[in-house]
Amino acid sequence: MPTTNNSLRRLIPKRSWGSGPGVGVVIWTLLACLALLYALTLTTLTVDLLVTRGRMVTPLPEAFDLLLGEEYNGPRTGDLGLLPTALHYGRSLAWSWLPKTIAHFPIFWRTGTALPTLILGLLLSLLVVLWALSQAKYHSAVAARKQATWLRSAIHRQTLRLGPSDDTDGRYNTALQLFTSDTEQVRDSLTSWRAGLVRGALLVPLLIGIVLAIDWRLALQCLIPAAACWWVYRHEKERRVREQQLANAHVESEVQFLAEGLRKTRLVRGFNIEDFQQQKFQQHLERLNRESINVRRQERFLFATGGTLLLGGVLLIVMLIGLRIVAPAGSIPASSGATLLIALGLLAHELPRLERVLASRSIMLLAADRIYRYLDEIPEVGQAVGAKFIEPVSRSITFESVTCRKADRIVLDKLDLKIQARKQIALVALDPGLPRLVAHLLPRFIEPSEGRILFDSEDIAWGTLESIRAETVFVSGNDPALIGTVAENLICGESRFKLQDATEAAKLVHAHNFISRLPQGYETVLGDHGESLTPGQAFRLGLARAALRNPAVLIIEEPHVFLDDDTKAMIDDAYQRLAQNRTLIFLPARLSTVKRCDQVVLLHEGKVAAIGSHSQLRKDSDLYRHWDYICFNSFRQKPAADEVPPLPPA
Repeated sequence: MPTTNNSLRRLIPKRSWGSGPGVGVVIWTLLACLALLYALTLTTLTVDLLVTRGRMVTPLPEAFDLLLGEEYNGPRTGDLGLLPTALHYGRSLAWSWLPKTIAHFPIFWRTGTALPTLILGLLLSLLVVLWALSQAKYHSAVAARKQATWLRSAIHRQTLRLGPSDDTDGRYNTALQLFTSDTEQVRDSLTSWRAGLVRGALLVPLLIGIVLAIDWRLALQCLIPAAACWWVYRHEKERRVREQQLANAHVESEVQFLAEGLRKTRLVRGFNIEDFQQQKFQQHLERLNRESINVRRQERFLFATGGTLLLGGVLLIVMLIGLRIVAPAGSIPASSGATLLIALGLLAHELPRLERVLASRSIMLLAADRIYRYLDEIPEVGQAVGAKFIEPVSRSITFESVTCRKADRIVLDKLDLKIQARKQIALVALDPGLPRLVAHLLPRFIEPSEGRILFDSEDIAWGTLESIRAETVFVSGNDPALIGTVAENLICGESRFKLQDATEAAKLVHAHNFISRLPQGYETVLGDHGESLTPGQAFRLGLARAALRNPAVLIIEEPHVFLDDDTKAMIDDAYQRLAQNRTLIFLPARLSTVKRCDQVVLLHEGKVAAIGSHSQLRKDSDLYRHWDYICFNSFRQKPAADEVPPLPPA
């Protein structure tokens, strides 16, 4: 409960009610309440005018003294319009304003002009009610849309903060679920909840006040039985719903049993037990029919119970009001009775609506709670206080007793590894998650549980993230193009790079040719609503983006897709160019890439199992020969024998 209340305070802070769309919901709903009050007033006057037909029992000059001494020169007998109503109701404190108002407007002095005016005013007031309620819901939708926009922005920022620490798609899938369905659920629920809560908080007390103001004794006589009928109906409905759910569960169980029988055909025919199986099938089929009939019976009984209680409550209220209207002593006017009946009807309509609104609160807060728990997650990787600039790697990268845990499982177990700078290294393993995990440690996408990683002699845990990631760039062949132009994909908004620099980087990795052939060249828009690139083109675009930044360490995860011979040749030449005065670390998908590396690091069970060249490891390591066989043996059809097959993440 405390967590839910906290989510509600964060989702709808108090200040949101006093400004912008929040205050608009309150103002428009208040206007709707005032218009409804005006409409009920006109309804009372209209019904009374239809009953009296503008005629009086008391002579006008004597009775008209009640109109605060106003002089009236109109007809003394016959059709007097609303004057009889004004004289009758004017004795009440709540209607004390009516006589003077009627006396000032001659249009109300005759029924022929008063009745159309009242009906027109009633229609206009009802239109105002509907318009004001629609405006309140619109402002509630605007407020909910603003909140949903903020939530989506916050989820996006949080995903960027947390994303690098996720070497699978788990966090992305979570963020996608929150970004789409959960945020949309919050928006829809918040729209109806805010508007419905304000509507119920203002309209229900208004209607109760009107009912009590007309005749509080009669109001209580009507409200108490109505509340009792409603309570009985709710209690019976909950009981019947539970019984119906149980019956549905029995039906589902029988259906599953019958469906399972369809899978046992070979067993039944093999043992020649068709008659036995048919007998069992018929027994369960009959039970299914009985349970289905029971479900329908529960539905009919609930409908009949609700209808009976509703009809009985309405008849009881109508009878109570009718008896008070026709009673000779202490009766109420027919117009007041009609208004009371209308107000009770509106109240009966608003209370279930308010109940549904309050019930939707839990659904809204469950989705909001999931979102806020995600937003409150602390990134695994953070910048240390007093972090310093880390110089580009010039000598070596060293892993000292590096241990990584996932859940309760040790993935890297005191890993010791030294990589010489300006070399080409391949990280391989039977488990494809191990090389990816080691590669993610270098730009500090994730942090080791124990141990440290040194660039030359500097512990990167004490370096600034900006300096580390500027000189340690990770390129994945599985990364899609960013939404935007080709130039924007390369420059990424960094003012220090110009289009000429991007062009030179594209030429370096053989991306310039295919970019030039795009419809608008470097201004071609990529993404879901733009041009699509082949996997080889997208990979070279990623290499160009990395080459433009000229990092000291370049980590390359090759795409696990089929590449044609021309693309392979261009990529190999790009590797040769990128390797100049730079450390290249490969997560290879092609045998040619493994062979070109100075060293191949074989990882197994969280440790370094072997290090050496491809040819050396093939001679000395059984484990490496096994890895080489399952990845590159010639009996595989797709992908080609030069490529590692796609493997599931760890």
